[in-house]
Amino acid sequence: MIIDENTMSDSFIEKRLRSLETPEHARVLAIARKMEGVLNLSGGDPDFDTPEHIKEAAVGALRDGWTHYPVTYGMPALREAIAEYHGKYGVDWKPSEVIVTAGSGQSLYASMAGTINPGDEVVQLEPYYVAYHGLIEYLGAKEVPVPLLEEEGYRLDVEALKEGITPRTKMLILCNPSNPTGTVYTEEELAAVADLALENDLLILSDEVYNELIWDGRSHRSIAALPGMRERTIVSMSFSKTFAMTGWRLGYLIADESISSMIARMPIGYRVNTFVQMAGVAALTGPWRPVREMGEELDRRRRFFVPRLNEIDGVTCHMPEGSIFTFPSIRGLGVKSVDFCEALLKESRILVRPGVAFGQAGECHVRIPLIRPVETLERVASAIEDLADGLRG
Repeated sequence: MIIDENTMSDSFIEKRLRSLETPEHARVLAIARKMEGVLNLSGGDPDFDTPEHIKEAAVGALRDGWTHYPVTYGMPALREAIAEYHGKYGVDWKPSEVIVTAGSGQSLYASMAGTINPGDEVVQLEPYYVAYHGLIEYLGAKEVPVPLLEEEGYRLDVEALKEGITPRTKMLILCNPSNPTGTVYTEEELAAVADLALENDLLILSDEVYNELIWDGRSHRSIAALPGMRERTIVSMSFSKTFAMTGWRLGYLIADESISSMIARMPIGYRVNTFVQMAGVAALTGPWRPVREMGEELDRRRRFFVPRLNEIDGVTCHMPEGSIFTFPSIRGLGVKSVDFCEALLKESRILVRPGVAFGQAGECHVRIPLIRPVETLERVASAIEDLADGLRG
């Protein structure tokens, strides 16, 4: 038997992985990896340092010998702190319903892999966080996008959402506040989603990572707090943005025990580092002043950057209500988002994420995070302005 070495490695790879296609927008990231001196704004890693009391908690835990195997689903002290913290959103979660994960990525994977079957339909409000698409595709489910329009302020279209639901729909993903649009859903919008979930027996995956980063008098409301929703909602969370702990890889999910106890059976090796979990306890128990200060600085950047982008001919930008992102439209420049981002990278060494990465409703947009100081954001705006002048040229 003769083995073709060119195809041998493919036979070793699980068929779902082999079937995943490389998206067009990945080419911009590939180009950036070969360049030096690039201002990388493709992700959401803010320039804030982790607050001192959190770092000290981790150091103290190391010195106190917290270096052995952790409890599988999270240390009791952290699960208790998480349950108590979420109580302020009107849900009486039990510590046993919390599963501590290595960041929100593992939380999202566990939540979806533990509940979605191949062929199930998953409804998404589009534009959506880029990771959802890959998970749905990998799990063999069908993605059903429901576009939200910039001209409508990315508000929920209840009728469009109804049309997206079929007898095969299993889950609806709700990112609140939204990445990438910055939408904070109102009580009325959440109630409409809850009504549809109850009418159609849907599971809600509620990604609430940006719950503390909300402005203009708005407030966060978890859909799990609405009548009948606790039993059909999985809340996915991370410490990364609220506490500037992106590199610590600490997150969690919360769900009714009937769901969380089954997700806990997944053989994905939860067991987050003990000293990192001790830092998580310190983060949740405070002081909270550093979180407020980070939110105030992000707000200052937001109030500078959005009006600055709107000064550019061919560019419009909706004011985000929460999260750490802006999602300006470049539709007036007559260029696709991938081509625009590639040109910005090559001309100015600035890397931003093409809007098409967040679904087709994101085309002709780019996502730019508020993760650098105002001075840097002015540099970005100036580079976009120069590129826009050239495109109109």
